[in-house]
Amino acid sequence: MRKFLIVVVLLLAVKIAHADQLQWITKDQAAETKAYFWDNEIKQVILWCACCDNDMKMLVNVEYVGYKPASDPNYYEFFITGTTFDGKKIDQEVDLAYVHILRGSKWRCLGKELKFECDPCTKPFKF
Repeated sequence: MRKFLIVVVLLLAVKIAHADQLQWITKDQAAETKAYFWDNEIKQVILWCACCDNDMKMLVNVEYVGYKPASDPNYYEFFITGTTFDGKKIDQEVDLAYVHILRGSKWRCLGKELKFECDPCTKPFKF
């Protein structure tokens, strides 16, 4: 029974380690991310946590991006405002490890594209 509990705790720790990798970022990272959106004219993203069970890919038409202070004054949260493919409005903070942008023919992790340390739990993919 003890070995079973150890395995469960280790699995939970791995799952938690993947959660919120780039949810809170520095102000410089937030400004760099916003500039990347504007410089590359990013108009669509896929929000998808490949590390999370039963998370569905959500295609979002981007209307605005920005950042705001997190509850810890040393960090910031990046947010995306837009509409989903079915017309539903969103305005939410995002974890950059789970935001994917189209580069060439594949969707790639934004955090990786910005060279921020993260594990999106997926390779570039087609959608």
